[in-house]
Amino acid sequence: MPDLADKVALITGASRAIGRSIALTLAGDGAQVVLTGRDMDGLAQTSRLIQESKDYAGRAPKIARLDQVDAASIEAAVQTTLDTFGQIDVLVNNSGVTGKSAALWDLSEEDWDDAIDTNLKGAFMVSKAVIPSMIARKRGSIVFIGSVTGKRPLVHRSVYAASKLGMVGMMRTLAVELGPHGIRANLISPGYVDGPRLELVMEQVAGIENITPRQMREKWLELVPLGKFVKPEEIAQGVLFLGSDRSSAITGIDLNISGGLVMY
Repeated sequence: MPDLADKVALITGASRAIGRSIALTLAGDGAQVVLTGRDMDGLAQTSRLIQESKDYAGRAPKIARLDQVDAASIEAAVQTTLDTFGQIDVLVNNSGVTGKSAALWDLSEEDWDDAIDTNLKGAFMVSKAVIPSMIARKRGSIVFIGSVTGKRPLVHRSVYAASKLGMVGMMRTLAVELGPHGIRANLISPGYVDGPRLELVMEQVAGIENITPRQMREKWLELVPLGKFVKPEEIAQGVLFLGSDRSSAITGIDLNISGGLVMY
């Protein structure tokens, strides 16, 4: 039997990139996935890809609109999931924004609030909405998607780093608070994940440093011992491990998936 058979997994930001890969991977391992986010067209495409996959188990994904900065939409998405399936076994706090690339003193208050509210407060709000149902069942796994930028400073990325390092502190506190209830909380810190979001950040930082995006890419690749950027599918495999009973004795961990960019 697949590890996630008969389990319900709610994934935020499932419309593209890492979130989509997580959804495909968990669905392929038997989970009933609930795809949430703001991009309904993107969520529908993720649903189609799951149903077309050779690993698809035949249960149609559920789609629900969820905006990280809108408490009402969060509550509605969680309640819809519970009304439909009666449980949430795995929560993947994946949704987030890249934030503005700039020196801290060049950030506006709005720049700061946008990243913190979406990445950090949003994960808090979604977790707060889901946790009571997990406590009632005395089981569950919460997986946060952080970033190595929260531990290894990246120039011009202060607000993003703050939002992701704050997530580490929240996750570790939850691990202690929820352990007695049979609930685990863990986090994955991806390194440079190949895709449009990384391309955008490289373009922004390259412009500040007055080099080309290609030079920026080569500069960052030199920092990675394995000499390659991470694939979204590799992050998804980490979520599968931490979300399933394969990691039943693991809680409070910050797992680097970075090609060796960060080793602590």
